Amino acid sequence: MIDALLAVGAAAFAVGALINENASGSALPLIGLAVVAALSLIVRRKHAVPVLAVVLIARLLVAWVGENEMALSPAAALALYTLARHSDRRPVLIGSAVAGTVVAAGVALVGDDQIITEFLGEAAQMLLAVAVGDAVRNRERRLEDRIETEAVARVQAERLRIARDLHDVVAHGLSVIAVQSGVASHLLDRDLEQAREALDAINTAGRSSLEELRSMVGVLRADEGAELLPVPTDPDDFSAAEAQAAVAGLDLRISASGQFPPTASDACVVAVHRIVQEALTNVARHAGAVSAELELDHAGDAVTLRVTNESSAELSDRTSQPDLQPGAGIIGMTERALSLGGSLEARPQPQGGFLVVAVLPYHRTSS
Repeated sequence: MIDALLAVGAAAFAVGALINENASGSALPLIGLAVVAALSLIVRRKHAVPVLAVVLIARLLVAWVGENEMALSPAAALALYTLARHSDRRPVLIGSAVAGTVVAAGVALVGDDQIITEFLGEAAQMLLAVAVGDAVRNRERRLEDRIETEAVARVQAERLRIARDLHDVVAHGLSVIAVQSGVASHLLDRDLEQAREALDAINTAGRSSLEELRSMVGVLRADEGAELLPVPTDPDDFSAAEAQAAVAGLDLRISASGQFPPTASDACVVAVHRIVQEALTNVARHAGAVSAELELDHAGDAVTLRVTNESSAELSDRTSQPDLQPGAGIIGMTERALSLGGSLEARPQPQGGFLVVAVLPYHRTSS
């Protein structure tokens, strides 16, 4: 529709200019030529080069035969703009600029005097149309590149979020299964009752992990933007973490100073609960059935959580130090904290055991 309106407007301008210049019947062929050339702009996007050729040739003929330099001037500028706007080939752009300059020279020769001034004015008009079209094309290309870059970044962030949440869901259950299967194997010939309890813990952990995985798969199939991990109904309730710790054989003590404010973001609440879960999972995986402590301190605009555990007798008896390189669990906890503008530190304690300290703002801030 826009192309048709512009073409009709260019044709009307050409007709008006030619009638005003020569009211005799001899102008009718030139008017017909100008109208055909201007109306060809309707297909300027699909056939930019042929349309430009038709318009420029028609402009030269109208200028030389009808001695009218202005009739097809808007049509020529629009044709040059279109070619520069939609062409990615530099030779085409250079060719269009050269063609416009040549036509400008031809139009300037129509006048009897001031040829240089006429040429400069006509060339500037032609080249300006090419420059504007090229600038618009470059701007849109940069915008498309930026949109594509942002889309790639969002995809990568979503992949990272899914990977982190999958790790949170699976790691705890598998750690409990690994620890308790070792206990069951060790006690199978000594204490059938405790071995049975270990097998029950394995069964419970396996069922819980499967339920969470089914829930996550359901969310992944749902609408875009849904949170993979649900926000706890009561942010200050860590009974689930306590129960999971008990299943893993940990003796967990929980203490809290203050509580989450009503304005705390869901992202902060989820991050706190998942960091606690991952920290306790690491304790069960690397230290076994030991005592652990969870401390929560609500002060100012952030909550500080500390998870500490005693050193296991098994690790204390080893002559070599355990591998303390950060694994996926510590990396995931750190990423969660940093994504909120907070911080996280995970390190062994001088007296033995391990310490995880995280400071998480209630509201997301720039890191």
